[in-house]
Amino acid sequence: MVSSDLEVEFYMTTTQSNAFPLGRAIVGGLSGSIVMAMWAMMVSLFSGMGFWTPVQLIAATWMGSQAMMHVTVVVILTGLMTHMMMGVMLGVVLAGAFAVLRIPTGSSRLLWGIGYAIVVWIVNQYAVLPIVDPLMASHMPPWAFTLGHMMFGVVAAAFLLHSSMANQRKVVLREVAK
Repeated sequence: MVSSDLEVEFYMTTTQSNAFPLGRAIVGGLSGSIVMAMWAMMVSLFSGMGFWTPVQLIAATWMGSQAMMHVTVVVILTGLMTHMMMGVMLGVVLAGAFAVLRIPTGSSRLLWGIGYAIVVWIVNQYAVLPIVDPLMASHMPPWAFTLGHMMFGVVAAAFLLHSSMANQRKVVLREVAK
């Protein structure tokens, strides 16, 4: 009877451990998108395109070529908000992938984050951006865009190195040992 109680508790705990830490996913995605944006803006500045060009290119998703005419508060806010929200969504998807694929906690998640970000870059560069924002697809240097995505992936994954999955496993082991 006692062993069946433990089995039920173990099942319930492992089922709950498949859930991912939403707060960490959001902060990780947001932080990763900030790092990526700063990288893109610095590359753009030093390549002579201008500091705000990446933000303008993102804003062009909604505003078309008008976003490239002048740097305005509306253009900057539109570009930054779009980029940060995409980062949050991609951070949540990354955390969900870690949970669904049962990626173990620890530093290997950093490599998974980089791989995930490269896949996101490939899909964006060759499938999404040519349709949704052709200006960005043609103006961002691929090497810089790739490195920026890799930075995003490592930062977003860093917030998910030790998720609640590890803590819940410890609770299960303590319960079984009793």
